[in-house]
Amino acid sequence: MTQLLIVDYSKKNILDETSFGGLPVKGIDKTLEWPTCQTCKAEMQYLGKVKTDIGFELIFMCNNDPGMCDNWDAEGGGNKVVVVDEKDLEFCKPIDAEASIRETDYGVTILETKEDDYENARESWKGGSRREVLGQVYGEPSWLQGDETPECDCCNKPMRFVAQLEEGPDHRTAMNFGGGGVAYLFDCTDGKTAKFLWQS
Repeated sequence: MTQLLIVDYSKKNILDETSFGGLPVKGIDKTLEWPTCQTCKAEMQYLGKVKTDIGFELIFMCNNDPGMCDNWDAEGGGNKVVVVDEKDLEFCKPIDAEASIRETDYGVTILETKEDDYENARESWKGGSRREVLGQVYGEPSWLQGDETPECDCCNKPMRFVAQLEEGPDHRTAMNFGGGGVAYLFDCTDGKTAKFLWQS
């Protein structure tokens, strides 16, 4: 069974579900330290959040000078995943909203399919445009360039696969994974940490 992420434009400003674009969330009366790129030192762009059993995994990636910072590498310092507890949430704004927020906001519907393979499930989807398939949650990753499962920094074990993400439904506001690339989100349930990478 493959669980596809299908774009749902009716869901906007959603605090407690998986969503992309818009604003990130944080606990009420808690501080979210907005990630900065190790290379260019500027605020990263917020891509979206994925709800898991360890909380919300907020995905950030440098988009300040595309191609110059190592934003594809889980260990390169050009992207970061921040795990936030799912209780008592509120939206959080960056200092530099123009550079750090994408000009879009959409939620998802999770569609369970009978396919065991992501590519087959995506191909078999009978909805609208294929761009409306935003990826999958759990299951097995469909690698473009070979397995790059990261190791957890706290336990040194391979991390759990959480989600595979396409660039988005509209090319004008798409996440930049090298132009037609695919991203992969992993986490560790023990350490409550997560990592992110993309391939093209």
